[in-house]
Amino acid sequence: MIDLHFHCLPGIDDGAGTWEEAVEMCRLAAADGTGTIVATPHVLRDGWLNEDAAGRDAMILKLNTLLGGRPSILPGCEYRYSSDVVDLVEKGESGPLTRLNRSRYLLMEFSPAFVPAGVAAALHELMVLNVVPVIAHPERNLVFARDPQQLESLVARGARTQLTAASFLGEFGRTAQAASEEFVRRGIAHAVASDAHSAGRRPPRLAAARERVRKTFGAELEAGLFESNPEAIVRNEPLPFIGKGAPAG
Repeated sequence: MIDLHFHCLPGIDDGAGTWEEAVEMCRLAAADGTGTIVATPHVLRDGWLNEDAAGRDAMILKLNTLLGGRPSILPGCEYRYSSDVVDLVEKGESGPLTRLNRSRYLLMEFSPAFVPAGVAAALHELMVLNVVPVIAHPERNLVFARDPQQLESLVARGARTQLTAASFLGEFGRTAQAASEEFVRRGIAHAVASDAHSAGRRPPRLAAARERVRKTFGAELEAGLFESNPEAIVRNEPLPFIGKGAPAG
């Protein structure tokens, strides 16, 4: 499996605190069946600005060396949406944002209880620039959880979604679990990732969620969310598994 959302770069956000914990987290993921991890530290969020993309790349190189390539670590970030998103994207490699493995896909989060006005227009501008927003953990956003049509509208405009493995297991509460299942039923779920933050409190656990999804929704959807779509994202390809709520590609 490929884990698209993973906080393994130590000491720069609320993820791994040390290199030892970073290595432990990644090896736990490998033991759980993950072969590739995209490192997605918080960027431009509260106290975690992490604007030095080159510095983050150096940390990824070191982590790959410590792990010996098993699992392999790819570059990315988790960007907290702001109204200047288009300007940030237009800075390209000189800016603070790193797309998932430098593909067209940008992992983007919203605050837990709010979706700003103007998001739809901004996402449309990103699509014009050939940047595909991947909305991180929408099931944990109360606006989307209570009104899935708002998420459905963004997906119809070209956005993609990444749900959290632990949400399917009920570990973020019943609301997030119910929203995850509803998004799958509506065809607006595109990938599942761990959003791992630690070796103990929030460890990488994709396999258990994958089994639950398979039992609840079937093997075809399981393979799409956990294998084919994540692989397409890191390869910068159109998603092969698209639900009824999204345009193709």
